[in-house]
Amino acid sequence: MENIILTQFTIGEEFAIHELELEYNETKTDKNGVDYDYYRYIGDLNSIKVKKIMLAYNCDVLRGVFCFS
Repeated sequence: MENIILTQFTIGEEFAIHELELEYNETKTDKNGVDYDYYRYIGDLNSIKVKKIMLAYNCDVLRGVFCFS
């Protein structure tokens, strides 16, 4: 497993910061009944070796970042 530092995302930041660089994927409900909207980051990924980044938002607040290589 490789460590990747993504400085462009901060847990707790608002959806509007990356709104134009996101593509809606799906909404999932966790075991506590909280809905999370998952978006694929379609912005520039050339500086890092990652194929896909998924961002999880709840009430337009970033709650999770998932990297796939």
